[in-house]
Amino acid sequence: MDPRQDDPKDKKPSQSAPTSSSAEATEVPTEIPAEGMLMPNGKYYSNFSTLESAGSYATLNSSTTGCYAENGSMPILLATKDECNLGFFCPNSTDNAPPQYCPPSYQCQAQRMMGRNCLPQGLLEPVVCEGGYYCPKGGKEQIECPKGSFCPTGSFEPWPCAYGAICPAKSQRQIVTMPFGFMIAFDIVLGIIVGLGFFISAWRKGRKKNYAALPNPEKDMDDDDIELIAKGSKDAAEDHDDLSANPDFQVFMRYISRLIKTKDVGLSFDFEGLEFEPQPGKKILKGVSGYIQSGSMWAVMGGSGAGKSTFFNVLMGKTRHTGGLIKVNGHPKDMAKYKKLIGFVPQDDIVLPELTVRENILHSARCRLPMTWKDRDIQAYVDALISCIGLSHVQHSLVGDANKPVVSGGQRKRVSIGMELAAAPRCIFLDEPTSGLDATSASSIMRLLKAITKLGVTTITIIHQPREQIFNGFDNILLLGLGSEIYAGPTLEAPVYFNSLGFTFPQRANPADIIMDIINGEGFEYRQDHATSETPVARLIENWRTRHQREGPAHHAPQQQQQPQHLLPEDGYNTPAYDPPEQPYHDALADPKRPHPVSMISTADQEAELKRTMKKRGASWYAQAYYCCKRSITQQVRLKNSFFFEIGTGAFAGGIIGLSAFTAEGQLFKGIYHGSFSIISHAVNYTSAPQLGLLGAMAIGLAASAPAVKVFGEEKLIFNREASSGHSMSAYYVGKMVSVFPRLFIAALHFSVFMGILATPVMSWIDMFVANLLYFFCVYGLASCIGMVVKREDGPLLAVMASLIIGILGGVAPPLSKVKQWNIEFLWRTSPGVWFTESYFSQCLVPLDHLYMLDLAKEATGFNLGKFGLDMGVLVALGTVYRVIAFVLLVTVQRKRG
Repeated sequence: MDPRQDDPKDKKPSQSAPTSSSAEATEVPTEIPAEGMLMPNGKYYSNFSTLESAGSYATLNSSTTGCYAENGSMPILLATKDECNLGFFCPNSTDNAPPQYCPPSYQCQAQRMMGRNCLPQGLLEPVVCEGGYYCPKGGKEQIECPKGSFCPTGSFEPWPCAYGAICPAKSQRQIVTMPFGFMIAFDIVLGIIVGLGFFISAWRKGRKKNYAALPNPEKDMDDDDIELIAKGSKDAAEDHDDLSANPDFQVFMRYISRLIKTKDVGLSFDFEGLEFEPQPGKKILKGVSGYIQSGSMWAVMGGSGAGKSTFFNVLMGKTRHTGGLIKVNGHPKDMAKYKKLIGFVPQDDIVLPELTVRENILHSARCRLPMTWKDRDIQAYVDALISCIGLSHVQHSLVGDANKPVVSGGQRKRVSIGMELAAAPRCIFLDEPTSGLDATSASSIMRLLKAITKLGVTTITIIHQPREQIFNGFDNILLLGLGSEIYAGPTLEAPVYFNSLGFTFPQRANPADIIMDIINGEGFEYRQDHATSETPVARLIENWRTRHQREGPAHHAPQQQQQPQHLLPEDGYNTPAYDPPEQPYHDALADPKRPHPVSMISTADQEAELKRTMKKRGASWYAQAYYCCKRSITQQVRLKNSFFFEIGTGAFAGGIIGLSAFTAEGQLFKGIYHGSFSIISHAVNYTSAPQLGLLGAMAIGLAASAPAVKVFGEEKLIFNREASSGHSMSAYYVGKMVSVFPRLFIAALHFSVFMGILATPVMSWIDMFVANLLYFFCVYGLASCIGMVVKREDGPLLAVMASLIIGILGGVAPPLSKVKQWNIEFLWRTSPGVWFTESYFSQCLVPLDHLYMLDLAKEATGFNLGKFGLDMGVLVALGTVYRVIAFVLLVTVQRKRG
């Protein structure tokens, strides 16, 4: 009988405690067993837990145990036969001597706790295949990795290197150089294209215009149009010799006459009792009434706070009036429906500083002229217009801004006016068009406005203290004070009216200056009786209301029953200093021959013609998107310093992040080995791969968020101006978005190249580039949202903060597994950072599935594995959602601010 076998009757019962629920319940002993065991030294021990038996272990050597440690180490079988896991080297094991585990030495234990490999601790102990080598299935060979392939730690076959990668023999990682070469070649080609573009631009600037090559617009016009041009040219020759001497003026008039035809109705406005009260008890407009005829030239004058700008905004439909009625061509209409036929020149020069004078005007013409016009006609029309506004000598100069001016302030003002004239509007509103202009330029602009007015364009201008020559050029003036009318009527009758109120006009004084003094309540020196009043402006308002009630309401008649009415004398610009007529003002009012303003009511056919005209106006949606995209790319090329800074910052950031992972030699993950081999696992590394994603996300956010705000957030005023003129808002935004894609591609390319060369993760470079590109896409979208709701100077800082926040929400710290325990994973999943980090984690782990138990890493981190396509799809979706939100904010928030 084997002495190790005790008599059953001597066997003491043992107690057991249940463990966690499993398929087969296991029993855990609670007492020291009494059974004996015969040791190789011939001694019999009742159990292995006594000091005596432990001392016998220490006498055993490696030849007996197979373990190298001289500390009484006993081996543990890892398999029942010669089975070696993939990626391991088991040179000595056989079916009779299967792989076994030996307790490590102190030095080996320390190495394993630091996540490093050590030599086998026993004759039969397997070891993970060394980096730079691969161990085929069975684990009996450790073969040097051949040139052109690389072998990370635990490889069972060589991994083929990418084309052009640096992979010498015994490589455990590949250094991908093909993207670097592509980047260099791409940069060279891009530089050549940009240089060629500048060369072509310089060649075009030096090319002389060939007037003989210009098409003859007259062949496309009917008899009415030709008659109109002839009449306009004759009048212009008489009144504006300097413009008539310019051949471009004739070209401009021919082109604009294709849009302004005598048989079509223009735009006239009736406004009755207009009121605007933004807050209870604070009225800005108080019962303003009047009629503006089609093809007339009006000036709106008044002191500060008189309500001029508010009247403009209400009449144009930008601000909804709180009282009264507005009619267009005799019909109550929403002015917003006519925005394609209306031009507005704001007081501030809202132009793009990165474009040239010609490019600003040409873009407006291309987007707003009829889609049937050919580009060569548009080009010729713009050339003529630029000549007419006196900008030919600077047409190829950048406009610049207040911080870095290139052209003068007066030239910027003319560019702003030219952008509206390029659209050939039926009605044009101008807010102080002569401010900042010298006398000659101001007169030239007003002569041009007067010329297009004679073609039927309604011109309404806010103006402050104009020169006498300019003042007399207006057909009518509207004087406002305290939000009410003081006078509305013919310009030349205004002095007569104020003379009837007891004011005198000196012979050589500018009537505009005197009128401004009077309506501001400072005209005491011009009163004949030198009387004073406590409320002089209020008395002027009351006098006009009394006069208006006595004159009676305006009469209405169909347009076809009346002749075109132009109230300004033909030679208005050459009118001398005002000479009061002999007939007193009260007699003039009583004269039955004096025509009253008659409101023109358009017929159904004319309204239909207007609708057809508006439908034709403006380029198609795709053309507008193309022009906006082309313009935005031009801006980015002109802002080359900012562009190169972003590219350089991205490349530097990618290099820094890659350098931080360089010493890992591509091994960014270490886990628990499969099956029984798990006992020889070293310390796990579940953090390096997601940390690489986290650092990459933060670097991309820092590099891209501030430039993205500059690209999207600095054109709010331009967008508002173009949208109010009938430009397609969606076409503008889509064009802007598409123009950024090359910028995103180049930035992501440089970032990924330097990061990939230094970090060398096991994930493919293509996967890394796609993930980086889409995260750039998300950061740009998020930054555009920030830029739409904050001030321009605050945008970059807040965008950087937002990018850091979504980076921190990447599921690294706190880990996503902890977030799941808090039941707020959905909040983290709304951040692109967690999807980006998950893609890095997944692609760095999935290739090592043969070596490690990845489910444990998945459970410990909370990230999903093998769903790279889903991760990329969500990044695309989030970036798109950000852009949709930004567009909504651009249309709503900023339109209200504008």
